[in-house]
Amino acid sequence: MQNENSNKPLLGADNNALIALLSINLVVYALIGFFKVVYYLNSLPLEQFYAQIMQPSILASSPSEFLQQPWTLFTYYWVHDGFWVLLTNMIWLVAFGYLLQVQAANKHIFPIYFYAGILAGLTYILLGADAPIMGAQVGVMALAMAVVSLSPQYRLLKNIGKGIPVWILALVYLIIQALSSAHASFALLASYLVAASTGLLYVMLLNKGRDLGKWMHQLLALLNNSLAPKK
Repeated sequence: MQNENSNKPLLGADNNALIALLSINLVVYALIGFFKVVYYLNSLPLEQFYAQIMQPSILASSPSEFLQQPWTLFTYYWVHDGFWVLLTNMIWLVAFGYLLQVQAANKHIFPIYFYAGILAGLTYILLGADAPIMGAQVGVMALAMAVVSLSPQYRLLKNIGKGIPVWILALVYLIIQALSSAHASFALLASYLVAASTGLLYVMLLNKGRDLGKWMHQLLALLNNSLAPKK
């Protein structure tokens, strides 16, 4: 990836994967907040909101429940129920996503995030989910590990001494996640480990010439061409 000729995309560019990820997370959060206000204004119980809006969007609390709503494997990592959780995840998402863009890996941000969500979700279900989960943590973990795997000696704040190696930033993030998950179940901890490993594996395969995100780029190009106005 470091040898790619593509430069970091402009902030408002159509191909800015980081802005796209950030936008989707924020839009989903805004929509959920809107529905919550609607339920409140109509004097509907909060339990009904969670049963009808939240539960069908987050990863199920048991394998049997997951079989009834398998689409949550593709939705749970876009959903946040709490401003501070959203803010924290988005700050780290921007940090690691930006570092990947600096390393000319913009087009790989979305595939890494996507694969991490799927594999971490499957791990959680197969190991016996015991509570519903949601949030961008799994995707951010994968991006953090991808940054380290791509360029472990890349340094931040180079004007301060010799700079700070990017692996230290990733280590700080992982420590924070470990502390916040101190009482988490084995299934959840395993899903986090799988998410982190996904970022490493994606970069390893990419360095060997296997682009796991190629089909996504081809599909997006096909959709863009089909929707483009005919001359």
